Amino acid sequence: MAAPPVRSNAEQYAARMLRFQAEAAELGRKSRLISNLRGLCFGSALLSGIAAASGAQPTLWGSLAGILFVLFLALVALHARVLDALDLAERWGDVNQDAKSRLEHSWQLLPDVGEGLAPKDHLYAGDLDLFGRGSLYQRLCVARTRFGRERLAELLLEPASNTEIRRRQASVRALAEELELRQRFEAHALGVIGTRRGKDAAKRVRQAPNPAPLLSWAEAEPSLLSDALSVWGARVLPPVTLGVVCGVSYFHVPAIWLAVSIALHAIVIVRSLRETNRVFGAVSATEGAFLRYGTLLELIERHGLPDPLLSELRERLGSDESAPSVAMARFRRLVGWFDLRHNGLVHPLVNLFLLWDLNCALGLERWQRAVGKRLRGWFDVVGWFEALASLAAFAADEPGLCYPELEESTLFEAEGLAHPLLPAEKRVANTVLLRGPGHALLVTGSNMSGKSTLLRAMGVSTVLALAGAPVTATRFRLSRLRVATSIQVADSLEHGVSHFFAEIQKLKRVVDLAHSSGPVLFLLDEILHGTNSRERQLGARWVLAELIRKGSLGAISTHDQELCHLPPEQMECVELVHLRESVEDGRMTFDFRVYPGPVTSGNALRLMRIVGLDVPLA
Repeated sequence: MAAPPVRSNAEQYAARMLRFQAEAAELGRKSRLISNLRGLCFGSALLSGIAAASGAQPTLWGSLAGILFVLFLALVALHARVLDALDLAERWGDVNQDAKSRLEHSWQLLPDVGEGLAPKDHLYAGDLDLFGRGSLYQRLCVARTRFGRERLAELLLEPASNTEIRRRQASVRALAEELELRQRFEAHALGVIGTRRGKDAAKRVRQAPNPAPLLSWAEAEPSLLSDALSVWGARVLPPVTLGVVCGVSYFHVPAIWLAVSIALHAIVIVRSLRETNRVFGAVSATEGAFLRYGTLLELIERHGLPDPLLSELRERLGSDESAPSVAMARFRRLVGWFDLRHNGLVHPLVNLFLLWDLNCALGLERWQRAVGKRLRGWFDVVGWFEALASLAAFAADEPGLCYPELEESTLFEAEGLAHPLLPAEKRVANTVLLRGPGHALLVTGSNMSGKSTLLRAMGVSTVLALAGAPVTATRFRLSRLRVATSIQVADSLEHGVSHFFAEIQKLKRVVDLAHSSGPVLFLLDEILHGTNSRERQLGARWVLAELIRKGSLGAISTHDQELCHLPPEQMECVELVHLRESVEDGRMTFDFRVYPGPVTSGNALRLMRIVGLDVPLA
């Protein structure tokens, strides 16, 4: 029997998306059928009850009303399960649709969930397009919870040690092979934030809810449990009062005793009202989001992958006896009981006779005392899993990736290096070798030849490597470097900052980092192009010399061919390379490849003529 053909990831995602969409459509039809039957049962039960009350064959009609009402309740329970299955199937479909979009280079249409995650003046995030529409973060992120999104951002913003990077690489390799586990986790995590149905993918998903209110409550000390009157009142008064009700109803106990019992209930309710409201407010702030974390924690508890880092995350969740998934299931039940508060007709009576709110609040405080201080750690594990799964999804989807080799000695060596945000068919691979500290590339080239893209490819690949992800290269060797860039410079009218002053502020941060930190990978595009030629050359040579003197390595691009004439002591540490264009039949083309030596001509005048400006070429 012939083996089934191997499908590409895009075909696999498309097939899974269609399968879950068909499943959701079938569940939708089933839901509508059950909804109609439920309404029919309820209406029939109501009519049967009216017939029984009218006196015409009360036994027959009363029995039928009871049977129909029981059937109605069963259909309500069945409908709830079908709706849950429908919601999950739709989320599975969304997960595969989003995966297909990322693979087909249309992730810009997905929700931009990285807003506000990078510091304003970060050393490289803005220059390397790590966040925002069409960014690296938007391409990578399959995290749905706030914890996962923040953890993934941290991986990209702060380099890890070589030991930690190797551990992450192993985890990414393991998870890259586990499509079902990754997507199951993402589909359930999508339920944490909920979805908005619609054709526009960027508007389908809400922002992850803020965990602060729940965590603040969970980590605080319980207050009602330390109040003996509340604890014993909630434990003793309801059964005593129910006994008094029975006594008044059947044994001629004086009604005054019922009045006394109810008065005592009212006193306890009023006395504990502030604290019960505080507890209810804390758990209600979750809007149901955190009730779904139990499933995510259970998936981590049971994944069974032998990878050391993933096993360590699983061990952080504790033993089977105190499994977080069990604790979160109990939390869900307690919150469900508390939700009776939303029923304005039933709640006042039940609360008065059973001290319902107080008992629910005490139950939640017992849960708070038992596991509340562990909650943040559990959610942190969820965040770690989502961050690693994001890198693993990238590893599984992208062709031609390699896992970087980490070295202790300072170097940067990339063979077949390309920018990961470009479509695979448009990537042009280059080799970039910086074999030790104090070495640099001086990149020259004409406009639009790819100098900035080369610098960004170096920077983004380093960020991915130091996060523990694979990179778009055939081989990549590097040490633990601090990336610092000056590529995109923006002036500020509001703050009175000119373009040139903004650039030299960024250059100062790069130089300061080289003075204060370990080896720096500097990437400087069109350095000091906002001033005259003489000052640009003096300033650029000083910056380059200072960075080399401190043992940093990196690349500087420039249009100024005079910068290629460096002092002999700098030429020993600097390699001149260039990118070029070709002109055929009056049409300019670029191959985006790196060639040795400086560029010999520019293309500014030719570009001006191409767009219709009749400038002379000489």
